[in-house]
Amino acid sequence: MMLSITVRNYLKIFFLFSASSFLLGEFLSRKFSVYPLVHFGALWLGVISVAFSIFVLKDILGLVFPRHTKLLTQISLVFVFSICGYALYNASLGPKLKEIKIPIKKLPSGLPGFSIVQLSDLHLGALTSKKWLKSVVDKTNELKPDLIVITGDLIDQDICKFEDFFEILKRLKSKYGIFAVTGNHEFYAGIEKFMEIAKKLRIVVLRNEKITVADSPASPSGGIELIGVDDNTSRRFSGTGNNLQIAIGNPNSQKPTILLSHQPRIFDEAMKLGIDLQLSGHIHAGQIPPMDLMVMFFLKYPFGLYQKNSSYLYTTSGTGTWGPPMRLFSSSEIVRIVLER
Repeated sequence: MMLSITVRNYLKIFFLFSASSFLLGEFLSRKFSVYPLVHFGALWLGVISVAFSIFVLKDILGLVFPRHTKLLTQISLVFVFSICGYALYNASLGPKLKEIKIPIKKLPSGLPGFSIVQLSDLHLGALTSKKWLKSVVDKTNELKPDLIVITGDLIDQDICKFEDFFEILKRLKSKYGIFAVTGNHEFYAGIEKFMEIAKKLRIVVLRNEKITVADSPASPSGGIELIGVDDNTSRRFSGTGNNLQIAIGNPNSQKPTILLSHQPRIFDEAMKLGIDLQLSGHIHAGQIPPMDLMVMFFLKYPFGLYQKNSSYLYTTSGTGTWGPPMRLFSSSEIVRIVLER
């Protein structure tokens, strides 16, 4: 059945608008409240990503079964809509709780069972609902952590427009405080604005520096050295990027060292410098095809727990999502790390 010229013209306009909706929404949302456009653009980006993956596979099968092109196209469309529907549903379930136990020989005798809750890649902005953020804060507080760390990309844009976010985030509680490092999106949103936000929320941002937490005056070798490095994106904004040498300084060989780095790629260097545990994010486990397949094949530490010698790395899939609110083979997560002797 042939479509009329009018219908075809409307379809052309729709696809041209849809193709530009994500970038247009990202640009306009910096100054205007265009949330429906932002939501549509993110959703469209997800649909196109899934469709690209499925239709590449369809074209390959078409070379093997050239007489069944129409049937393969119909099946592909069913797969695209089915996968997108499930990915939307899966992401809507919110972050799961995951617990990981890490043995550290240097853990002080008074700190067995020391718990750290890792949040990462929340990407707070126009696509974030207050209900979702409240759920994240409630789940985190229920774990009664000794320490909360945020490994980058807390914000996706200037969240000063979203005053309710502040009141929700202020409810985060831990025994020894909340610490964070910058991700790439902190620089995209404006690093000065992020530092101002962090100060209001009583979040300590470690930028190529370290601090001792859970220290005890009665025990000089007690406590944990928490180290944080800037994301390398800072180099595009007149920053120095991550600098482990400066951050570590003179390491205390008697204390456990925990490194916060938004991107996991520096783990090999950190391991050589004697870091006991590195916590990272950034990669989101790819979220949807084809990115989820690409990161697993081409990145060294895409998701999960890794060990080299006596050093550990955990790369989280992230507490939130970026762009399309969709996940296929992964889930968002809140990670509870328990340190053991």
